[in-house]
Amino acid sequence: MFYSGFLFLSALCVFQASGDGQYSNEFAVKVLGGPENADKVARDLGYENLGQIGALDDYYLLAHKDVPARSRRSAHTHVKRLVDHPQVHWAEQQQSKSRVKRGYIPRNIKEDDPPHIEPFHDPNWSHEWYLTHQDSDKRRNPTSHADLRVVEAWDKYKVTGKGVVISIPDDGLEWTHPDLRASYDPYASTDLNGGDSDPSPRYDALDQNRHGTRCAGEIAMQPNDNLCGVGVAYGAKVGGIRMLDGRVTDSVEAKALSFNHTYVDIVSASWGPNDDGKTLEGPGRLCKEAFIKGITEGRGGKGIIYMWASGNGGRSQDNCNCDGYTGSIYTLSISSATEHNKEPWYAERCASTMATAYSSGNFGEKKIVSTDLHNKCTEAHTGTSASAPLAAGVMALVLERNPNLTWRDVQHLVAWTSQKSPLGENPGWKTNGAGFEVSSSFGFGILDALALVETADPATWKTVPEKSICEVDVTDGLPKALSSGNQVVIKIKTTGCEGQDNEIRSLEHVQLVVDVTYSRRGSLEIWLKAPSGMTTKLLSTRKYDTSRDGLKNWSFLSVHNWGENPKGTWEVTIADQTTGGQRGSVKSVKLLLHGTKEIPDHIQKAGGKKAPQDPKNKDEPTTPIPPIPSEVKQNNKVTGEWEAPTTRSSLLNDLLSNLFGDDGDDDASETWWWKKDETDSNSY
Repeated sequence: MFYSGFLFLSALCVFQASGDGQYSNEFAVKVLGGPENADKVARDLGYENLGQIGALDDYYLLAHKDVPARSRRSAHTHVKRLVDHPQVHWAEQQQSKSRVKRGYIPRNIKEDDPPHIEPFHDPNWSHEWYLTHQDSDKRRNPTSHADLRVVEAWDKYKVTGKGVVISIPDDGLEWTHPDLRASYDPYASTDLNGGDSDPSPRYDALDQNRHGTRCAGEIAMQPNDNLCGVGVAYGAKVGGIRMLDGRVTDSVEAKALSFNHTYVDIVSASWGPNDDGKTLEGPGRLCKEAFIKGITEGRGGKGIIYMWASGNGGRSQDNCNCDGYTGSIYTLSISSATEHNKEPWYAERCASTMATAYSSGNFGEKKIVSTDLHNKCTEAHTGTSASAPLAAGVMALVLERNPNLTWRDVQHLVAWTSQKSPLGENPGWKTNGAGFEVSSSFGFGILDALALVETADPATWKTVPEKSICEVDVTDGLPKALSSGNQVVIKIKTTGCEGQDNEIRSLEHVQLVVDVTYSRRGSLEIWLKAPSGMTTKLLSTRKYDTSRDGLKNWSFLSVHNWGENPKGTWEVTIADQTTGGQRGSVKSVKLLLHGTKEIPDHIQKAGGKKAPQDPKNKDEPTTPIPPIPSEVKQNNKVTGEWEAPTTRSSLLNDLLSNLFGDDGDDDASETWWWKKDETDSNSY
């Protein structure tokens, strides 16, 4: 619908899994000793044991007939009775979550495409501009490509994703579609909404459940069958997990993300918390366990590759670092670029984005070709929902070339080979101390399938060294008051755990975990300045976020210091530049440095630093932290630098509590849980 030349989206265009925050009659529990003990707990307390939660060992789902299936009130007494049972180590009542599919659907999908060479005989192949775009100018400068260079990877290395299995947790999969049937894998499929093994979508008059089928088609459409188009990894197998067409809880997400986790290679997720500019939410306890299960046991211990759409909240001034799924070290967060290599209006900016794939732009710009419901085709798949499956398809090509890559190898390959050049005219690019060019809009740049497959050559690629975590806790000088027009600056000096087993000399992810109370969360901004001088904005203001809940041990993720040495002084600035009379305090700050002591082989071979892709493309000056009036500075003097204690942090002990931060649920005060064992870092 159009008014005054602007595009407005009807409510029907934003498809959302039902999630009104209501509590259910299902309770997740941790019980050791096997299902017999879980059955005993259920019998003792009058519950029905619904079985193990997905692939999560020792976690079970219990239901109680006397608790309403939907209620705005939590069942406090039932949870307390559960946790008081001697065999129950943890318990939580399941609560509905709102999950949004990250695509928008404009009403006018007419396109006028220029002619392309057509090596395939599929009707929409010529419309797949993000795979086929070629012109003489681009051929003269291959690093300035206007596509993902998939065709070149197909042609040179004969990779099609063969032998790779991709699972798509979404609203269902029309696996009987003639352009998908040959690619369908029932062992990567299930129906968590309907309770059976068939992931077929529920059909309605509005075709609301077409999202999963569209995501699958981008990856797996078959060539030369005179149907639709050609998938990026048409030799791969795809499965669907129907989980968004009903009530979504922590246990549902955990089951989806850990389904057949020793069989699935890649998970492509194009959904997440509301992109409304006011939600702050991440994975729950069970979902965190599922991620860890996937990366430690998936692909024979090499780890499932989790691809995630970065979000469509640009119009709401949302920040994808307020989404704990894209802000996880385990997910490879993918943003979007338009056919003209510009930042689309819906894209969110944040420091956790790893890379970019193409998608839709403004009205009149090209969109993405895929399969659609009722055996149909579409040229109108859109948003970051369309970018993530393209990226998943590219990763399938990479895994076919080198199936021995670990999940961290894949992230290193993306950081090393993604291309700034096509996007270089957009503002916001910086070069870090290790030579990596990076942007909050596009991560390390456009995915380059050819360069990825080439660099992943099993004869030359060396698995990255084992990772460590160096934890730097700030205790001195906190808590510190914060108010409107004011800032708190904390300087943290670290050796990078030098001399310890977990010493880090080459960074991967950096996490800043903060506990801030504040009367208006959306007024807060956070910057992180590294010893290299690289300044990264971790949180921008969000005008729609009026929450008084602050930031409760929330983890902000940055990939902007990839390859740098962390040794030196880091500077954290938390500010409110508004004049709204807001107040609060910074209670605690923790810096988590992820990386390796040994410099990865591909960086060493390049002389210890990544060479710039195009010397003519100048970086923007480092974004300055906005000045605070001098009279405010006087009232907020920094207490000075200190050597914060650095402690050894083992990967498995601290992953759950540190890597994701608090789930940020605005209703956290109503979420009932108990810490059963003070020595158990997995208790919350």
